[in-house]
Formats: sequence, C-alpha cells, structure tokens
Amino acid sequence: MLSAAWIYREAKLMEAGVYPDKGVVITEPLLERLVHTFRAPVPILVEHRPSPLVLGWLVAVWRRGGALFGRLALFPEADALLRRLRLRGLSVGLSRDLRRLLEVSITANPRVPDAQLFHAALPTQEVIRLETVEMHETMAHSEEALLARIRELEAELRRREAREQVQQWNLRGQLPPAPAPLAEAILLYGDAPVQFSGETISVSELFRRFVSSLPARNWSAELAPTPEAELPAFSAEALAFLQRAFPKLNPAEILTHTKEVR
Repeated sequence: MLSAAWIYREAKLMEAGVYPDKGVVITEPLLERLVHTFRAPVPILVEHRPSPLVLGWLVAVWRRGGALFGRLALFPEADALLRRLRLRGLSVGLSRDLRRLLEVSITANPRVPDAQLFHAALPTQEVIRLETVEMHETMAHSEEALLARIRELEAELRRREAREQVQQWNLRGQLPPAPAPLAEAILLYGDAPVQFSGETISVSELFRRFVSSLPARNWSAELAPTPEAELPAFSAEALAFLQRAFPKLNPAEILTHTKEVR
C-alpha cells in the first residue's frame, strides 16, 4: 500500500490592511483574488531564502473575512526542527502585481502577529491543528501528482540557482563563458561527498568555493585577435592545376603575394 506521512497545519497567512513600508494596500477583494489564482503547491522557505531544501508546501488557501488562511504540508523532519528551534512566525511572498502568492516563509518576525504555526491563544476555529495524516490508496493519485509537481519545482529551482551563480562568476570575471555549461552541471549534480581541510562537503560546494576564490580577469581582452581580412581560397580545380604545374610551389605563398599586390 502506498502511504506517506505529512504534518498538516492550518494557519493564518496574512491580513487585509495598509503596508506602508511596501507601498501596498491589501484589500479583501485582493485576498479573494489570491485564492482564485492560487496554484498548488507553493514552497515553504526560511526567511524568504530560496533553497532546494524546502520545509514543505502550501497546498490550499481560503479567505475568512479580512484574513487569508492556508493549509500547509510539512515534512515530519521540518516540523520537528521548527518545534525544537521554536520558529513559528509566517510571512508570505507575493508577485509584484499582487496577483499571485509565490511562497510562504517561516520567520522569527512575522508581519502579522498571529500568523504563526504554534499559537495557543487563538480561538478554536483559528488554532493550528497538529495532526499526522497518512495518505492511503484513496489519496494515491493526488499524492503522486503533488510529489511530481514538487520534484519539478525543486529541479527548476536548482537549475535557476546554478545558472544565476555561473552568470555571477562570468560577470565578475572569475569564470570564462566557454565552460559555463560544465560549471552548471557540476553545481547541479555534484552531490558526492569529499574530504577537504578536515571537513566533508559536496563536490558542488567545493567547486563553488574554488571558483569564488579565483581573482577577477578580463576574459574578453584575452581573446585572440582576428585577422583583418580572410585570405581568398583556391577552388579545387585551381589547386589541382597548381600542384601539377608547380609541384614545388606552396599555394599559400601565391595567396599571400596576391594580398600584398592588392
């Protein structure tokens, strides 16, 4: 039987109101639009810092009055870590046009005071219910679709991070453009552990440190100069004639002489 354990929570994510430091006003119609444009799953990060190691996924949202609530699926290990570290605040990341909810983050300083994972003071209807739900065969199809989407998002996130890192190295002059695809591959697939200076790190992390330690260079200035003009080439018939008529003459010398006469 296919089964996987998730820790499911319901939590307040954000409230309608004025956010002067961001220059935005969140209204109830805007919250309702976020519900309609929501596409699961949305990653749960730490302090809005992208990482392939997400804590879980936001799988559903709904509006209740002037607040937006959500259902979060946490990995059991992430839930245990958050409890141990007592990290409980929630913060959301929206698109620039305020039309889509892009991420949820665990934060030590939530913008909405009661947007938290663990909060004993909330009334019953707003308490986050801590429960371990086993997904059995009746939910197998939805789980497979969710896991497939999760793997797709994680892979895309890793590819984007690798591409952006290589671009930064190129801009800083620490890596020439030619080996960029190879560098991206090392960052993406260099998960094997190695021993270096008394610590165990991945090949990709060791490569990252190596390139970051290189001095900056102006790679464009080191390109070989191109000739002012390409030398004309003989046709196959002309070359055959020259080799028969003048076997000791180098055809390249004729081309060079022709260029000088011009």
